[in-house]
Amino acid sequence: MKFFTKSKLWALLLVTGTSVHADVHPFTPHDLVTFHKLSSSVPSPDGEHVAFTVSQYNPDDNKSHRSLWVLNLKDDTVYDMGFAGSEPLWFGDGLLGALTTGNATHPSQIWYSDITQFFTNTTAKPSFSRLTDYPVDISYLKYNAKTHQLAFTAEVYLDGSLETAKRKNAEEANRFDTGVVYDQLFVRHWDTYINPQRWRQLFVVQLKHNASSIGIDGHAVNIMKGTKLETPVAPFGDVSNFDFSPDGKQIAFSARVLGKSAAWNTNLDIFIVPTDGSSRPKSVSSKNKGADSYPVYSPDGEYLAWLQMATPQYEADKNNIILYNRKTRKTQTILDDWDRSPESLLWDPNDPSRLLITAQDKGHVKILSVNLSRKRKRATVSELVSDHTNGALSVVKSRKLLVFEQSSSTRPGEVFTFDLADRDGYPRRRTRFNDEKLVEALTSDPEEFWFNGANGDKVMGWLYKPVAFNAAQHSYRQYPLAFLIHGGPEGAWNDGWSSRWNPQVFTGAGYAVITINFHGSTGYGSRFTRDIIKKWGAAPYKDLMKGLDYALEQYTFIDRRRVAALGASYGGYMINWINGHTNRFKCLVNHDGIFDTRSTYYSTEELWFPELEFGGRPDQRRAAKLYDRWNPSAYVKRWKTPTLVIHGEKDYRLPVTEGLATFTALQRKGVPSRMLYFPDENHWVLKPANSLRWHKEVLTWLDDWIGARWTENGNATEVAEPVEEGKGFEENGEDGKEESDRIVMQDAVEENLIDM
Repeated sequence: MKFFTKSKLWALLLVTGTSVHADVHPFTPHDLVTFHKLSSSVPSPDGEHVAFTVSQYNPDDNKSHRSLWVLNLKDDTVYDMGFAGSEPLWFGDGLLGALTTGNATHPSQIWYSDITQFFTNTTAKPSFSRLTDYPVDISYLKYNAKTHQLAFTAEVYLDGSLETAKRKNAEEANRFDTGVVYDQLFVRHWDTYINPQRWRQLFVVQLKHNASSIGIDGHAVNIMKGTKLETPVAPFGDVSNFDFSPDGKQIAFSARVLGKSAAWNTNLDIFIVPTDGSSRPKSVSSKNKGADSYPVYSPDGEYLAWLQMATPQYEADKNNIILYNRKTRKTQTILDDWDRSPESLLWDPNDPSRLLITAQDKGHVKILSVNLSRKRKRATVSELVSDHTNGALSVVKSRKLLVFEQSSSTRPGEVFTFDLADRDGYPRRRTRFNDEKLVEALTSDPEEFWFNGANGDKVMGWLYKPVAFNAAQHSYRQYPLAFLIHGGPEGAWNDGWSSRWNPQVFTGAGYAVITINFHGSTGYGSRFTRDIIKKWGAAPYKDLMKGLDYALEQYTFIDRRRVAALGASYGGYMINWINGHTNRFKCLVNHDGIFDTRSTYYSTEELWFPELEFGGRPDQRRAAKLYDRWNPSAYVKRWKTPTLVIHGEKDYRLPVTEGLATFTALQRKGVPSRMLYFPDENHWVLKPANSLRWHKEVLTWLDDWIGARWTENGNATEVAEPVEEGKGFEENGEDGKEESDRIVMQDAVEENLIDM
């Protein structure tokens, strides 16, 4: 029998109009990969419409189909433009442009359409015309509507020419040998081998407007020509890495500072450059040796603001807001005493004294208003949108309307708005692409809990009950637990949607889910986040064990005999660490995790990360002790727990050899184990078909050890009595929890080394 919450049943009746729909079912991996995915929402200049892209995967043909959509803000009607574009942008109130996907013979270019007539006759799709015709792929588009200037990026060689890039690309493709010579790092980054002679750079071109059409007016100017600077910053940079000044005379961009040390420092600077290319880019943040990002000009052009991390090598450092007075060339720091870290930055176009930001806070990504004093020397922060996960902010100036995307743990992202003139107002949901599927696919509402973790700190976790949970039965029915461990390690389990490691897949398969935001997690203050540095197996491990203890004590419907731990990246590291420090788990799942901290240092690409986390290089004496102290491979002799190992060939962050080494150790010791290998995936599993296979293998592994096919001495999976804590988790004759604490502390380095 299936159990439904009142809210689910009510929503179901609203959609079907009559009775419970026959397709109602617990959430599945198929649901996860077939939801509509919205992105790149951008409002029109008149504030009447919002353009965005929608993609959806079809398992029948194994293809994702993407289309450009437009939302009418007057009545929330949505229209499919019938054009498979990305990165939408408005050239005018009715002139909509987008980027096509390139191929070997047709580079990615911008197409546009005058869609004003479409709204009076929606039976025929708008016709799109090509705007650009450059010889190579272009991407990352930004448009200055006031000055009719278009900025885009392209990969070029040292002379900065698009035509040269086409010729040299052809020469590269047709040469007989395949060797590539490197004189410095990076050799590869994330999932791509670097071409050391090619850089992604910014171009600016003027557009000309007619009544209902636009065209290119002159040649595109490479404003980074003659340099080896690149923007956006690889591998995850986007259009937020650069911005036009209001008068169109200048662009500010974020770029990695040049030099042989690029692979072991996080030094990004903010550069300014004239849009006519009359002079070379100039850094305005060279004094800071950390990362400077997200440049935005104030609407009056008086200030340039950006986000700044002050600590070199620390990619999870707190972001401060920097204001640069363009006239005096002086900078000042805003909110340096605020213990949260802004993640995005936007000026209110109607108020030069107000910035809009997003920041993580206790399991949510909030939208906040930063209100500057008259002389810009002080600022206050107030919350606008407090719940769930919010991002992709933009403002409709004429209507004082904030447009953004919001998701939650129970719902994929949709377009929302917020009236900036009404600070006591509420977010308004504007699109509902996934409502019908969400009514059919039952999900579990997250429940927040807090417990006493390491160092006496309060630590937060989330509980998700199985979707079939019935409170009336829980006195005699118990459920297996999927204990999920996040990566980063400076990350967090937030109230937001994800197409990877989504707890709902496990609740739909009959598992309770617990997630813990251990020391090192983001959104709980700088000290809490920093507490993992040089202590990878200490406080985070204790938090996880204490959080599990708390959950098993408080939620008696969880069967403590049937607990599995699963994690990726740092979470995968922790799975290997757990295997050497406790046998309280029935089985484990390690996705792209570290096996050996020393070997990982020499094979990963972003060296600043291990050097910061472990205090230096493995060949340096004090750092070497920490690499050894927190090395999972040092405890292989204790590995006993059955483990599923997963790794992707194109994972250059933690190369596939780490997964192979983990599997080899397990197999050689005779520990039940299995390996799932993806030759075409990176650190993440991104292809929908591979996601389906990933979930099939993971859920099968869990079912075999703690789920549907689990038995203990012939007992059914429904049990009458909970098992006393600690029983069945013994190691060397000692209680498993106590033994794990003992192993963490044994042979510990001196306290001054751990804390240095």
